Amino acid sequence: MAGTSLWDYIFIRTCIFLLHLVAPLSVVYSLASLLVRLPFQLPRELRAWLALEALFYLAVYLPLKEYLQRAAKHPVPPCRADRRKLFLQCHNNVPDPAQYLRKWFRGAPASEIKRDNVKDFFQWAFLNTGEHDPAYDEELEEYTQEMERLLGRKLELGRGNAKCLRLTLDKVEMLHRSLTWYLVSYSQDYAPKRHIMYARLLTLLLLL
Repeated sequence: MAGTSLWDYIFIRTCIFLLHLVAPLSVVYSLASLLVRLPFQLPRELRAWLALEALFYLAVYLPLKEYLQRAAKHPVPPCRADRRKLFLQCHNNVPDPAQYLRKWFRGAPASEIKRDNVKDFFQWAFLNTGEHDPAYDEELEEYTQEMERLLGRKLELGRGNAKCLRLTLDKVEMLHRSLTWYLVSYSQDYAPKRHIMYARLLTLLLLL
């Protein structure tokens, strides 16, 4: 179990920082070694590992990051009657309306979750879009009034600073993890499983 002292925290953050440097350093060194004659040479095994790290970053991580930023293909929204039925089904299963809104708005204070913010959320949730269309104004107003009744208060007019989660519209936030990171994580996960497997095998052999 990781320690909880300040020095443990500093050590862990330092390790994470160094692991994040693996990819950029690997790319820089690999490209430099191909383009110019370096005044020094790393051991062959280390050069091979750095080349793998650079290849993983350039050929796997960057293309995957680009792919995941593509616009989602939304299904055609159901008819208004079905949308209202779905809204009421969700509406009737909210135990804590205030907390429900705060969670969808990333923990924003209630004062920043105003009427237009809630309409933005419903527009994504039930219409699969982030673009305003006047044709849906009446429907969104109806949903917003229902939410006000559920909250037991009126939402403030206008738009606050709160940003709702719109899972199919928001940018996918990605953070690169090096092959070294995965190797360390795998070894930490695999070692206990291996010991458990051997212990079970030994138990079975003793029972025979």
